[in-house]
Amino acid sequence: MSIRRKWMLGFLSAALTVSLTGTAAALAKTPQRQANAVSQAAIAASLTDMPEALRPSIEWVYNNRMLKENSVGRKNLIFDQIFAGKGTINYVVRWQSPKNLTLQQRQDIERMLGRQLNNWTKHLKGYDGWPYGDIPVKVVGWAVANPAQILNKQPHEIVYTQTIVDELSRTDPRIPSALPVAPSALSRFEHFNDRNYVYPGGLDKRFDMYLWATANFGGGAGGDWGQRMSDEYILSTVNNYEVHIMEHEIGHGFGLPDFYGAQDRPPGGFPLPTIMWAGNSTTITDWDAWLLRYTWSQLKKDAQRFQP
Repeated sequence: MSIRRKWMLGFLSAALTVSLTGTAAALAKTPQRQANAVSQAAIAASLTDMPEALRPSIEWVYNNRMLKENSVGRKNLIFDQIFAGKGTINYVVRWQSPKNLTLQQRQDIERMLGRQLNNWTKHLKGYDGWPYGDIPVKVVGWAVANPAQILNKQPHEIVYTQTIVDELSRTDPRIPSALPVAPSALSRFEHFNDRNYVYPGGLDKRFDMYLWATANFGGGAGGDWGQRMSDEYILSTVNNYEVHIMEHEIGHGFGLPDFYGAQDRPPGGFPLPTIMWAGNSTTITDWDAWLLRYTWSQLKKDAQRFQP
């Protein structure tokens, strides 16, 4: 599986932003945050309601980055996953770590995933034909190298113990070599091209994405396959209202790009900060929300792509 690895530079840049603002970390933990707050007045809007100050940069990014790079061409974006799951998202947590997981931690991780996904999708509620409200997010399996790591396992919890070798461990010995995997037969990523595919046990048993926690992993990576970051980062932020790296990587799952180099950014710059530019914002902003909405408005023109 091909992924884009983001090294510590982006992470440290974001951390510097938080330290300079002083209160940003605290604000990120509460829905009443003020910094870079997303306007709730726009939620029931249509594309014609996009603020004119945002339009040039958003249209440039969509046309010159997302279309040219084909980041929205694969019909396995989180938009597609939600439709295919009838308004739901399922995860498997890929725990590539020697740490044990308590029942409380597992429950917290599931709630965290729901918060971060809905921090994006709430901006689609009532917007331009988007048919869903809150998106239920469920962890349907835990993939671990050692099942004893799942403490106080509950009867309904499913644990997968098959592993493969993580190629990253061959060049970075700090990365655990054993990489837990869930059955490919249950993976939407493996079967999204087949509309007639039947998941063993039914649709509720499938998983749309991995939350991939890797010991000693720097920064984060994301795509339509899921999100990868360190086990320490996940556990230390699991109860935050907004988890910066997690939300950034989920953005990639919707097809939104990075903005590392000057050539990647709109010629006129950004009128507002964006979480998709590492270190520029630690929270989802109005600019991000409107890029998400604009993307939906363009993709929904394909009448065959989205069928509830």
